[in-house]
Amino acid sequence: MSGRTPEMPLVSIGLPVHNAQRYLRQALDSLLGQDYPNLELIVSDNASDDATQSICTEYAKSDARLLYHRSDRNMGAVWNFTRVFDLSLGEYFMWAAFDDIRDPRYVSACVAKLESQPDAVLCCTDVVFIDEHGQKILDAPARNYGVHPIGRTARDRLRQVAQGEVGFAFYGLARRAAQAQTRRPVAAWGFDVIVLLELCLRGPVVLVPEPLFFYRRFQGKTQADLAVGLSGSAPQETVPVCWSCLTLELLRSISLAPVGRPEKLGLTVEFLLRFCVLNVPMVAGIRRDITSSIKHEWSARSWRRLAVLLGVGLLVYPLHNRFTRWLYRFGRRLARTSTRVAARTRASR
Repeated sequence: MSGRTPEMPLVSIGLPVHNAQRYLRQALDSLLGQDYPNLELIVSDNASDDATQSICTEYAKSDARLLYHRSDRNMGAVWNFTRVFDLSLGEYFMWAAFDDIRDPRYVSACVAKLESQPDAVLCCTDVVFIDEHGQKILDAPARNYGVHPIGRTARDRLRQVAQGEVGFAFYGLARRAAQAQTRRPVAAWGFDVIVLLELCLRGPVVLVPEPLFFYRRFQGKTQADLAVGLSGSAPQETVPVCWSCLTLELLRSISLAPVGRPEKLGLTVEFLLRFCVLNVPMVAGIRRDITSSIKHEWSARSWRRLAVLLGVGLLVYPLHNRFTRWLYRFGRRLARTSTRVAARTRASR
């Protein structure tokens, strides 16, 4: 099957996989079932030892748009995400995960949006969260999962990234030229957020306000479980869960942004406020590991990174203790109570 239309921009979809047999057929069906014909699906298999290879080979035989590559050694997810981008040729590029599902209109809707706004670098859609059995998750908190970095300015978009918890827009459709200007996935916990921020600092992000992306949430998986697959099979390649390390990388992303020094300073201040002060879940993570990160940078004589971490520590520790956490929770309860009272008042009128 081909159906390619040369006059339409080529879209490349990168699908890095490792032991993906459980959901792989659903993912391949949804990606190859897009109503946008001019696409290539690049599957990079990180030395799977289950049925992943046979499934991919089967699909590649029936659809020439699927290009299957296999590594003889598990090089880790970070390497694999980079590899599928490097193998792509399209004017537009999108990463996909083996356990997510896309509506058949996803690619065509995003291409149309990007074509209508030439300065936009990324397009995403609304998200539906599904569980391991494909059932919709009804209680997904908007703060955690509903943030779209679609602000008018780079500062607005940075604010959205910094106040969220997970960067799902990472899986949106990007202009390849803009994606090539980022560092792509780096060997760090939260590399998806790093890539997303770097895109947001290079141009507008547009939204298709339809739920066309079905993201699978695994309720029993811990952060440590998710980190296991990031690195390769060698022990020295381990990428740990490290929120203070992520903070350093995000600050580096701001330093690499194609803007002047005054704007970088403003972006840095905004990020520190939103990410290291107001984003309570992120702050909790930073507090857990910043001491070990400081010790590591001291041992490595990495003075610049050490200075940055000490500055972050000065923000995190005094502002986030038992008393301030109690104030935060009390304020949240008070706000919820006020909302319920206001709703009852309106209903009684």
